[in-house]
Amino acid sequence: MTNLRSTVHRRQAVQVATAALLVIISLMGVHHLNESDRRWTDMVNEGSHDRIEGAGLGSFMFSDSEVIRDNPVRVWYIAPQTDLATAQILFVMPGAERDAECYRSDWEPLVKERNVLVLVPEFPEDVYPVTSYNLGNLVDSDGSARPQEEWTFAVIEALFDQVRRDVQSEAEHYNMFGHSAGAQFVHRFVEFMHPHRLGAAVAANAGWYTVPDGSDDFPYGLDGSQLSVEDLGPAFASELIILLGADDIDAEDDLLRHDEQSDAQGLNRLERGLNFYLAARDTAAAESMPFQWELRVVSGIDHDHTQMAKAAAEFLIDGP
Repeated sequence: MTNLRSTVHRRQAVQVATAALLVIISLMGVHHLNESDRRWTDMVNEGSHDRIEGAGLGSFMFSDSEVIRDNPVRVWYIAPQTDLATAQILFVMPGAERDAECYRSDWEPLVKERNVLVLVPEFPEDVYPVTSYNLGNLVDSDGSARPQEEWTFAVIEALFDQVRRDVQSEAEHYNMFGHSAGAQFVHRFVEFMHPHRLGAAVAANAGWYTVPDGSDDFPYGLDGSQLSVEDLGPAFASELIILLGADDIDAEDDLLRHDEQSDAQGLNRLERGLNFYLAARDTAAAESMPFQWELRVVSGIDHDHTQMAKAAAEFLIDGP
């Protein structure tokens, strides 16, 4: 049976989260963001291919993974003009609207003249609903666990392998950014997908979470999932940043899930993200596990994926 928090406990959690947030914001630096640079209008190479076709903007179809064999995904990319073999590789996971091309546009000015290869896989909602995207295809329609080779998370590893072959990449790991629904994908990837070759990851403004404890049934908690609290060591040792917009507090947002379990995490995305981080930190401490996750709150930003990408870039892109 699901062990749901009472209304009183839920309200108390929200109050504690809000108070803690004010302390955290006062102690941590605030990011100041500049306006976006112009688009790379002179670097467009958009045809539909089966691989990266040189420097610039483009897309290709990818199907070399069990879960997408019958429904290939388009991968929008930004390829640097420098040496692809030595480029950093960054995956970007779009939000609920699955607008991958738009998310790619966010990163154009951020990687301009940088040796970074950006890959934005597009999972259309009519083919890949919430269970397949946000939840990584961990379970089937009746809640039964799927084998790891059928997880959508496995697509990232397979795509990384193909891109490395195609561009003769020397990269041994990739970084990942996700916003909103994409942040749900990212934080669950970190929790469940092991082993992996993920380096740094940023989960920005997720709407709700799989809290890493046994207090709730999956997908709100770990109870009934393939993962137990005792298995969380690799997840907590991963380099995950929970990135939150300080103004992402609209509890009436049409895209924000409201039910008893998600509202127990908080009444808006800011509260839910803060409570998720604190719960993860407390679980790691209780289990005596090293904890590498970080919390960052960015002032002046609401549920804006473009601005959150700017804030995330410093954590995900190496060098000047």
